[in-house]
Amino acid sequence: MSRYSKVLGVMLVALLLVGMVAFAAPPPITPQPAPLSVTAGWSCDDFPCENDLSGWMKRIGVPPGFAVERAGQFPGQPMQIAFGPDGRLYATVLEHGTRNGAVYALDRDGTVEKASQAFLSPVGLAFQPETGAMYITSRLTPTSGGALWRVDPSSGETSLVRGDLPCCRTAIDQQPEGLVFGADGYLYLGVGALTDRGEPTDPAHYRFATPQPFEASILRIDPATGVAEVYAGGLRDPYDITFDLSGVMYATDNGTAGGLGDRVLRITQGAHYSWPFYRSRGCEDCPPTDYSLPIQPDLLPLSPFTLPRGLTVYEGDNFPSNYLGSVFVTLWNGIPGGQRVVRLEPDTIPTNPDRLAEFTPEPFITGLIRPVDVAVSPDGALVVADFIYGQVWRVVWTGEIPTPTSVPLIFATNTPQP
Repeated sequence: MSRYSKVLGVMLVALLLVGMVAFAAPPPITPQPAPLSVTAGWSCDDFPCENDLSGWMKRIGVPPGFAVERAGQFPGQPMQIAFGPDGRLYATVLEHGTRNGAVYALDRDGTVEKASQAFLSPVGLAFQPETGAMYITSRLTPTSGGALWRVDPSSGETSLVRGDLPCCRTAIDQQPEGLVFGADGYLYLGVGALTDRGEPTDPAHYRFATPQPFEASILRIDPATGVAEVYAGGLRDPYDITFDLSGVMYATDNGTAGGLGDRVLRITQGAHYSWPFYRSRGCEDCPPTDYSLPIQPDLLPLSPFTLPRGLTVYEGDNFPSNYLGSVFVTLWNGIPGGQRVVRLEPDTIPTNPDRLAEFTPEPFITGLIRPVDVAVSPDGALVVADFIYGQVWRVVWTGEIPTPTSVPLIFATNTPQP
């Protein structure tokens, strides 16, 4: 066979495979936002009670043509979720209202089992594609020792990969957090800042804090050796990281205690994303901008106190074909426009500042309390975990689009205690 014939054969096979994938997904639709929910009158006033399944099914809103299913419940407050090689949904879970926790696995039948030893403040979770090894981020003590762990898939033995990562601004935030494996086989890890806005610990002698190595950054780590390098810097609190189908990285970043800087970012290797140089955002006591850095703009600035948490890129074939590559982001906080999962098409987000200021993310799942993370299941459903009660919900495409009968109502923002 000639070289030309071989190349032609490969091209035909590739086209056939692409056609098969495209044929497997439902045809494209015109996306519509999810409806919003009334603010009172539920079994626990502002929200359904924990076990009021019928109330939750009525309250949670998804766009026409989609449906919600309950997948189960984790025994505590989930932090991040990921599907394992066995098809089960895993989560780092805080237990008994404390910062202590472990990894739990949720089966499709709703049964749950503990899948790891205990960790202090576990957050990030990722599975190595080649080996199935599980990686977890946590702390070694309540206020220090950012840690990365590896759990062997065959023996279950847990080993410490690194215990010297920057940690922690407070007892509950800004530590080693989101994890994801790249197509290059490396592990990418988000590390929070040790200050709020660069304030010094010794103000009598220093005007601003000097960041530690690896602080406020996304790291690229060799999972075998733990050797790390900074992939991108200037992220105050990068809670989660993901890649799209072409290898582009996205991250959520939580802003200052004053609310400035909540955002979604498109990450470029070697770039800096401006923290703590937030004077242009209105932070008068932040350090002046260092213009020698390769500072990149936000992909999507969010309203103050939105608190974006988990995100994922849709790569399944259950949703309409034009949803492929959509970025889904959980907006955690109880403010107008929060407590929901939004859908983004990154290439359609305006770059013009005036148009960007008017841009509103498309609500995709509403009626939640504190959505903390999202993932795509092996069967193509979008799965979201809610922090307060540990409930897990699946969204699937049904293709049944009803005729609208009412206008959206005001969205609830009050939150019961866990």
